[in-house]
Amino acid sequence: MSKKERVLSWILLVLCAAPILTAVVGVQFLPDQIPVHYNAAGEIDRWGSKYEELVLGVCFSLSGWILWLVSRFSGAFADTETERVQARANAHIVRVIGIAVQLFLTVLEVVMLIGAAQEAAAGAVVSSIPFYKIMGIGCGILFLVLGNIMPKTKPNPIMGVRLPWLEDHPEAWRKSQRAGGIAFAAAGALCLVLSLFLQGAALFWVIMICALGAAVVSCIVSLRFSRAQ
Repeated sequence: MSKKERVLSWILLVLCAAPILTAVVGVQFLPDQIPVHYNAAGEIDRWGSKYEELVLGVCFSLSGWILWLVSRFSGAFADTETERVQARANAHIVRVIGIAVQLFLTVLEVVMLIGAAQEAAAGAVVSSIPFYKIMGIGCGILFLVLGNIMPKTKPNPIMGVRLPWLEDHPEAWRKSQRAGGIAFAAAGALCLVLSLFLQGAALFWVIMICALGAAVVSCIVSLRFSRAQ
């Protein structure tokens, strides 16, 4: 592993711990009961123990540790030099994606802790933070990162547009990843733009439709490329 990759690996490992450490510190400043669930309109529909924030922190950190393990052992089953080169390239991509994801989840954890503290102090009945807007902006940025990274992925069993008809067609794989990258970058840009104008549950559906649309477009285009081989 090169020096640059070791640095990226350590950055990801540190960020893996950031959400749970943030939650552990944050709950020390929260009252015993805080808002823990909201309906589609942003209204608080359940209060619970502040320690439920720890569960969320663990889940956020766990996602990062999974990505770190994937990047760390991506070449464990590589048998040839070509496969090892591809594994190293893909490990770099996983680290970059993991860093972006963990930064977003850490920021989200901080925002949720601040929101819970404000709402509990005020006895609020609705969310004090624009949760869906933050999600829309965050997912938009993540989709843009994914769109930039996908064209660089090498054939592998984990990442990218992974479909059976691409296994024996390297050129179709390359073109499919490029098309998928464009689709997810477009989805990210759309999420960011619409996040400026929409709010509430409408933004949740925007995120879902953008993600699903990019995935469907990637699958259809990859099938077309494989048939053209």
